[in-house]
Amino acid sequence: MSLIHTCKLQKINPFDYLVALQKHYRQVSQNPEQWLPWNYKAALATLSV
Repeated sequence: MSLIHTCKLQKINPFDYLVALQKHYRQVSQNPEQWLPWNYKAALATLSV
């Protein structure tokens, strides 16, 4: 619940965030600090470049 609340505080859709973590689990395990709710969109952007 605290993760969902953190997403809401950051104005991020919790469902989209959790789906992104599941889709990119390898990258998340290698660099977890890049996949926090407030900066995961930047990590996604680097994957699609």
